[in-house]
Order: sequence, then structure tokens, then C-alpha cells
Amino acid sequence: MSVPAMQMNSSPSLSKLLHGFADAPALCVTGITSDSRQVRDGYLFLACEGISSHGLDYLQEAVAAGASAVAWDPSTAAAPAATGIAMITVDNLASHLGEIANRFYGSPSHALQTIGVTGTNGKTTVAWLLAQCLQQLDDRCAYVGTLGSGIDELDKIAGMTTPAAIELHGRLAEFVDAGATSVAIEVSSHALSQGRVNGVQFDAAIFTNLTRDHLDYHGDMRAYFDSKARLFLEHGPRLKIINLDSSYGMDLAARCGQDVVTVSTHFDRVANGRPFVFVRSVVANEQGSDISFTSSWGDGKFMLPLPGDFNVANAAIVLAYLLASGVDLDKASDVMSLTEAPSGRMQRAPRTDRAVYIDYAHTPDAIESALKALRPHCRGELWCVFGCGGERDIGKRPLMAKLAERLADRVVITSDNPRSEGPTEIINDIVSGLTEVENATIIEDRAAAISWAIANAAPSDFVLIAGKGHENYQEVNGKCRPFSDIALANRAAKSWEASE
Repeated sequence: MSVPAMQMNSSPSLSKLLHGFADAPALCVTGITSDSRQVRDGYLFLACEGISSHGLDYLQEAVAAGASAVAWDPSTAAAPAATGIAMITVDNLASHLGEIANRFYGSPSHALQTIGVTGTNGKTTVAWLLAQCLQQLDDRCAYVGTLGSGIDELDKIAGMTTPAAIELHGRLAEFVDAGATSVAIEVSSHALSQGRVNGVQFDAAIFTNLTRDHLDYHGDMRAYFDSKARLFLEHGPRLKIINLDSSYGMDLAARCGQDVVTVSTHFDRVANGRPFVFVRSVVANEQGSDISFTSSWGDGKFMLPLPGDFNVANAAIVLAYLLASGVDLDKASDVMSLTEAPSGRMQRAPRTDRAVYIDYAHTPDAIESALKALRPHCRGELWCVFGCGGERDIGKRPLMAKLAERLADRVVITSDNPRSEGPTEIINDIVSGLTEVENATIIEDRAAAISWAIANAAPSDFVLIAGKGHENYQEVNGKCRPFSDIALANRAAKSWEASE
């Protein structure tokens, strides 16, 4: 486990940080970290077990860098030799990192309206739209998630959807110092199962949906779902908002009882006495969708400037949070009309008139939703350019091919982030799902595939570039090289326009 060091102005004592976990002296602690490379004078080094090494393997480096104390879990390693500094044994240390960080930073999540968003698809868009809407309502809202973290702009690109516990609490403390009053956090299933959000007080928890993903990590859908459910069942949020448009949403709502705000894109859904926001009608147009809704707070309508039924569902969830938080219905409807797509989430190439959309869709359900979202707006042929990542769920590769073949008019199969797998082998797995292989175009080089699709698309065609979204790199053979679908799409479309 390796996370950046974090430091605060006032220095709590070691005994307070570890109270209830271990007996420790009242030693001043100036910083905390689980990364020996980040240790400074006066730091508490939290020596945890990692995937390939243990923090105690770097004990001498931490001591030499100025650590004043080391905490370690005796169930994960043998007792180290004497170091001359405080060595504290803490059972289940990894699970306590969040609460230790929470204490060190003075419980920053308590000073914020902290909103956790979980689900397979829609986390990024819902969290992003929440932050936008709350900012419009003069609620200074921060964002933490796949796109990075920040308040007015994202100044740190995240390596994980949800940062590790120490980094997360440190970021929340920075937001409080910067005057934030709310924060929307994407909470992944990995983060919940690994305890990255431990110690965070959530005022609200939001569930978008659950479809096949991360089975290489969780093993099966039930374990995956149970990880997501922990946000609602173990973290005690005051407000629970659940989309009922999946069997998992229905299951989660039942497990939460009556203390739930229900959301659905089907107006005839049964609320069972719970507060609700149900979509009554959707009319697609060139800019997005005109949406009317019924709710426990009254009926209304708004124009959503984003394409697709899934964005209608995302918007309904955001609207439910606003209404349940006391925002006036008309004001809530007005700010929904001012939203913009997050980077790489059904984002139209911003510097061209071509209908080229970049989306992070990398699961069967997500690619199906993206193609269905664009179809009502497309006057010509609908193209789909996609690949699959290496070292991830192999089973979804042919499934994505089947959906692309059925829902798109033109399919271009290419590379994604092959990581240490061979791109050709990944593409072969994808192609195995096609019924008519001869109708697909296979171009292994992703840049060439994007350029070819845009160059060969007609002016009335729509081109979906799926899989990488906002990412600004491509991982090949364990190395990340600069690569942006958005930049490539803009450049290719501009070249096409110039040649007309």
C-alpha cells in the first residue's frame, strides 16, 4: 500500500490518533503516511502489508527520514528489530487507516455535506452534475473521482476512482480550508472493500445501477453488489437515494427499508410510501432531451443538454438529491438545464462541428447505453470505435462485440489499454463475439482507427469513440504513453473539415 504523505498545521498526539486501537505515548505527530518515501521529521509511519511487499521492509528508510513512530500489524509480519523510536502494534491496521487519517485531519468530512455516489455506470456523471448544480446554487462543492479532484478546477488527476484513505481525508481537509461546503465523491466497489472511505462521514449515499464489471476482482455479481451496498448499510448516511431501474436497485432499496428516496425513469413505478422522483416523459432533440417528471415535491420539467436515456436517469438522481436537500423545485429544475457533460462522458468533440462523441464506455452495458443514447439523434449511420483493456474481465470482450454489431451501423475494433497483454490476442477475443466478422473493420493502432473512422464517416453520421473517455494516456507493456481520444478526435475531425 502506498499513498502520499499528508501533513497538517496543528500536530495531534500519537495517543489520540491510536486511541481505541492501541496504547501509545502522547508523542507529537507532524504527519502521517504509509509510504516510506514520503516520511519526514516527526511523522507516524503506518507500515501496512502491500500486494508485493510490506511497509516494514522499508523501516530503516523511514527511520532515517525522521519518523518518530511506526505502527504495524503483528498479524501481517514478524516483529522488527529495535529502532530507537516508538513501535506500536495495531491489530487490523489497514482497516483503521481511514479513522486514523480522519482524526489527524480533524474530521474534515464532518465539516462538509459529503455525498457518496456508487454504481457501475453513471458515478462520474452524477457526481460531476451534482457539483455543477450545487455550485450554481452558491454551495461551494468539491468533486473527487475518476476525473481527478478539486473545487473550481481539477488540479490532481486520480490514479484510482476513489483515493486511498489517507489521501482522501487529506483532500477533504484541503477542501474545507479552501471554503468548500459540500463534496461529491465517486465511491468504487474496490474502495469500499479495501476500506478507502473508512472514517468518512457520508451525509448522502447514491446508487446508480449495477451491471457486469470488475468480476476479475470480486468473483461474482453478488460479491460485487454486496461491496456497493456497504456504503448504505455500514456507513450510516442520513440520506439514501436509489435508482430502482435495476433488480439490484430494487434489492438495495428493500434492504434499506423505508428510509430511501427512490428514483426511476418509469413514471408508473410503485414508490411504496417512500419519497420519489419519477420521470414522466422524455422528448429527444438535437441538443439533448426535454424531461418532465413527477415527485413527492411536485411536478415539473427541464431541458437536459446531454444525450441519452442513461443521462436522463443520471439527471433524475441529481434532481432527487437537490429536492430531498430542500432546494426549491423551480430552482432545481433551472440548474439542471445548465449542466455540461464531464470530460469523456458522452462528450461531443468540443472543437469541431462533426458529431463525434467520446465516452468512457468499457462494459457491455455501458457501450449498449452509449449507442442507444446516440441513435435518436443520428440522421445517418452510427459508428462505434472500441477495444477492450488488457488484464481485465475477458468474458466481456465478445459481449461488447455482439452489442456493437447489433446497435451500430459501422464497427471499428481497435486497441484500448492492452497493458501487458498482446493487443492482437485481445482483439481476437473481441472478434469471437461477432456474427459477421467481414463487416467489421479491424485497425489495431487506436490513433489510426479513430482517424480512419472520422475520415470515412459521412457528414450526417455519428461516431462514438468508446472505452478511454477522459484518459490522457495509453498503457502498453506496463508503460503509459501520452494518448487522448478527445485530442485525436478533434484533430481528425478538423482535418476532415479542412479537406471538404
